[in-house]
Amino acid sequence: MVASHQERVKAARRAARRGRHERQRRHRHYHPGRRLTRDQRAVAERLTAGQVDLVTISGWGIVGQFVALLEELRFFALLDVDGTGFKRVMIPIARLVLTYQVKILLGIGSINLVPLRLFRDHALLTLIGYTTTQIQAGFCDRGQLAVGPMHKNTLADAVERLSAEELETLLNETVKRLVQRGFFTTSRGHFALDASDLETTRRYTGAGMKAVTERQVTKKQEVVEVVRYVYGFKVLIVYEVRLRLVVAAKVVPINEHESHQTLALVRQAIDNLGPGVLRVLVLDKGVLDGETLWTLKHELHTDFVVPSKDTMHVTTDARSLCRRAADRDMIVMQERAGHQTVRHDGTIRWDGQVTVVGVTALGSYDQYGTAEHTKQANRKDFVANPINAVVVTAWAGTAYAAGHEPVFLTSLAVTQPLAVLDLYDLRSLIENTAFRELKQGWCLLSYPKKTAAAVRGHVLLTVLTFTLANAFQTRQGHRLTQHGIRHQRAEADCGTVIVFAGEHYGIFDIEEVVILLGLIPATCLRVDPDEVRRRYGLPVPDALPAAA
Repeated sequence: MVASHQERVKAARRAARRGRHERQRRHRHYHPGRRLTRDQRAVAERLTAGQVDLVTISGWGIVGQFVALLEELRFFALLDVDGTGFKRVMIPIARLVLTYQVKILLGIGSINLVPLRLFRDHALLTLIGYTTTQIQAGFCDRGQLAVGPMHKNTLADAVERLSAEELETLLNETVKRLVQRGFFTTSRGHFALDASDLETTRRYTGAGMKAVTERQVTKKQEVVEVVRYVYGFKVLIVYEVRLRLVVAAKVVPINEHESHQTLALVRQAIDNLGPGVLRVLVLDKGVLDGETLWTLKHELHTDFVVPSKDTMHVTTDARSLCRRAADRDMIVMQERAGHQTVRHDGTIRWDGQVTVVGVTALGSYDQYGTAEHTKQANRKDFVANPINAVVVTAWAGTAYAAGHEPVFLTSLAVTQPLAVLDLYDLRSLIENTAFRELKQGWCLLSYPKKTAAAVRGHVLLTVLTFTLANAFQTRQGHRLTQHGIRHQRAEADCGTVIVFAGEHYGIFDIEEVVILLGLIPATCLRVDPDEVRRRYGLPVPDALPAAA
């Protein structure tokens, strides 16, 4: 009886501690460290008086403004995740996530380069919340740290232990905050949904596998088809093509068909954006499914444009009808002239020329409807739901052969078929400004560990950082978005100096620092000494007393 009473008392105490911890967790706002604010004028005054705490050279001063944007969005409050995969938390999860984001932002591909390129930059580590003691000695006495606050594997393990739900919630809540701050007020409502393969080796645990048929040319100049087995994962995103912002994303095995995730991803995007923002969705033919398209239009109130497949009856009907005379009702033809270009071989090409035909209310797509509607396709009284099509009959001055014209299905009106085709052309932006940029400029394929969880964590955090960097254009002008992060890194000046003074920091050109210390170089290549003096309230040369 005594033992039973003691167990009940212990259980009650444990429950009280859990409740107290939960209440504290619910009401606190996580910040990665002490709050430093940027104040150029205050730091300049301290610098001229010789009262500064730390002066160091940073590889990329833009991180300071990027962190300021996160402050404005209250992004750090979103990092108060449970961390269900962490058994013991010595380093705040917010600090780990932000550290990995800075790694991504600086273009550090390999996790093995983090100690050399990130942990040696004391200015950046101080900026994101690490103390001098943590930078020099780490968080504990375990292990032998050559440099930095933690072992590189600790950072890799942290990315792996974040759950899919936590990572997706972090992206979704960030998008909602961007909406609240007005980042989508200029959106035209044109979005693209597409998937991109993330190939790995078979040694990655949890990787999917699919067979890919490729054409190869033999030594005898014969074209043969070869089956290759590809291992890896796949990332799916919903992308605002003009603002270049990812509004929903998911990582799945490479063998999972993207059509299985289309509706869930679009619903999540609409939930993040709010009603009326996502108006037109351009899709790849890989997600072509009649029930999905019907749901997009009639349940989610989203119009679509998607290429049709050659084997579909609706494609055959659209191609046959496009040859009929235009009647401005059911069949509408439009042409864009383009301009003439003479090739090196003397042939003429009309760049930009295109001829399209809009075909209204096709009734040969039996699968376009609800699941119950599709089951009745073989009945005699079955009536298919109408769908519109745009057929391209000529491109760059060359007419397509009959039966080989590209066909696009759409829920939009096709009275202006060129406008519909132009909308689909926006899908190329998701390939060029999203997937290609992420893989070539943001090290999307450089995973910290060979596990499915690590790949998922790395990919979603990279997509999140990419979106925040593109949203950063409102504070840094349009340079970051228009030129891409690789150009921004290339243009970053190695002469940037970060000065810490009390609760403030300032980012100066090295020539500015010398001028503020009272030493005027005979030749200044980057700044004007008089302008620097006026900016920080120092006397200009004309006002200086004459030398004795």
